[in-house]
Amino acid sequence: MNRSLFVKRILYIPLAALAGVLLALLLTVGNAAAESDSDYLFDGEGTYYITGVRLGVSLTFREGSSLLSLSDGKLSEKKDCTRFRLEACGPNRYVIRPDCALYMYLTYGYAEQLIVERDTMGSVPDKGQWRVVPKQGGVQLVNVANGHVLVTYGLEAALKPAEEAEQVSDGETSLWLLMKTTCYGTDENAQVRELQVEEKTVEKAVTKSSATSYCDLFGFSWGPFSRPEDFAFSVDAPEVMSISGEGVITVKDNGTATITARHRYTGQKLSATLRVSNNAIIIVPGFMGSELKNSDGDKIWSESLLSELSNGVSLSALSKFMDLGSPSSKDGITAYNNYFGALDLYKTLYRTLSMTYGKDYTLEFYAYDWRRSSGTTGPELARYLEKKNYDNIILVTHSFGGLVCGQALAASETLREHTAMLCMVGVPVNGTAGIAQAWAQDRFGNVLGLGSFGSVENGAIRKIICTLPSVYEMLPSVYAVETAGVIGSCSSYSSFLSACGQSCSSFNRSLAEDAGKVNEKLYIDGKSVFDMVPTIRLGGTGYDTATAVSVSGGKLSFGNTTDGDGILTRDDCVTGIAPETQDVTGVPSRHLWLCEEQSVVDAVCAAIDRTFGDGGEEE
Repeated sequence: MNRSLFVKRILYIPLAALAGVLLALLLTVGNAAAESDSDYLFDGEGTYYITGVRLGVSLTFREGSSLLSLSDGKLSEKKDCTRFRLEACGPNRYVIRPDCALYMYLTYGYAEQLIVERDTMGSVPDKGQWRVVPKQGGVQLVNVANGHVLVTYGLEAALKPAEEAEQVSDGETSLWLLMKTTCYGTDENAQVRELQVEEKTVEKAVTKSSATSYCDLFGFSWGPFSRPEDFAFSVDAPEVMSISGEGVITVKDNGTATITARHRYTGQKLSATLRVSNNAIIIVPGFMGSELKNSDGDKIWSESLLSELSNGVSLSALSKFMDLGSPSSKDGITAYNNYFGALDLYKTLYRTLSMTYGKDYTLEFYAYDWRRSSGTTGPELARYLEKKNYDNIILVTHSFGGLVCGQALAASETLREHTAMLCMVGVPVNGTAGIAQAWAQDRFGNVLGLGSFGSVENGAIRKIICTLPSVYEMLPSVYAVETAGVIGSCSSYSSFLSACGQSCSSFNRSLAEDAGKVNEKLYIDGKSVFDMVPTIRLGGTGYDTATAVSVSGGKLSFGNTTDGDGILTRDDCVTGIAPETQDVTGVPSRHLWLCEEQSVVDAVCAAIDRTFGDGGEEE
């Protein structure tokens, strides 16, 4: 899609969706004094999108034709033009020219049909001149010759007498937004989400620590679509907080403050009431749960990439996919925080927690590179939360994310002291036979819920999986093998790894040995870190899941049970922890979608309610 058209489409969606985007944007700019309404409207000569307020579609001119129409943004980059040049030709008189054909101008023809004519005389008649009249919520474009008003009419544009233009019917309006093309930055990789946000005022909790980003508060990850100078802000309680030009909120004291934002070109006014809170709920997703991007900003793990691979092998998509292998600190791949996680696996969880607790507690989605060892990403999480300096933290984690949280707790006594609750959803505390089975049977795509990529599944997935430290850390651990005895006919971790090598194609013994050392860090003086903080556990049931793994003839063999989620059994959720903490709530669900199950979300909320009593303090 044309970059400018994409931006236009973001900005001119109907008010309900636009409110959601602008609510995220309102924290990207610095404080400014209030300005008059006229300062937010058309500010003179320049290049603009001319967009109908009601439908959110723009005036479009197609080269080779004299007619104009309205477009929803699905345009050909070469043939279609949605930008128009306004040239002053007298006091409040403008000639409107298509940006792609500056020798032509907007006027009207037979039956006042809106057209574009060629400028052949060196001057433009009155019928090709327009006045810009500010109206609440936008402007009207009034023809100088007959005083008629430019209106949207269905998906067409037309002229109507002023008195008729005031009689607005469904889909019709005389109000336009004149949006400068330079007002907004662009992000080709951003994805539009239809957010059902109708409120013009929201309430959120903010932490006492400084450097709080607007993205962290509102759950938007598209990046800035606007420059700071396109907004004016005021804060009603500057003694409580302020906001910098880079979109960073600084909290100065306890209390509540309302930040009001007014957009210069639309006149829209939105506000956010922010309550200072130093308690937080942190969502830590599992393996594959965070979208990833490369150093060029291209997403290399996302729903769109998976869709492209599933619909046929694309060389560019396959190339990006193969870049996932052999992670290192120098490969330029980083997590992309979209707050719902990859494949929207955490949408229900995030939205529910935001709506239920967002006014009182800071809610964060902690995206990370799930390819890397939890021995690296765990301490990174600990350092991140230590800098936040929260009083009380609830960690809500899924799958491999639980091992990341475990490593974070092992690395930081401070984090253990401030963790009020650890909610573990489908976490393989000491690994699972399901990962070994998926590897041995060469069906990672299906077992992990991705389905088949056709010809690339057995080759590409295996080549990538065998290079990821995180996968080896989800195999049965040293504790599981040598202490808990989960591998039949095998009491040595070394023997277990030898059997894995015989059973699993491309098995990397060195990475597996490193994983064993990493998982041993989850025990401090013989006690599991998961027994050092209050914990609840939830696990999936009802699906055929590998269990009773054993070594036979030097290779792995497996039994199966339905008391699991397709990857790990409920016993895998408690292997190696104290008997008194082994309660697991069973939920009929497959592993990948556990956090989309309403019963899981309800159980998490119930645990939070028990932990944070009235007044927002830990009980």
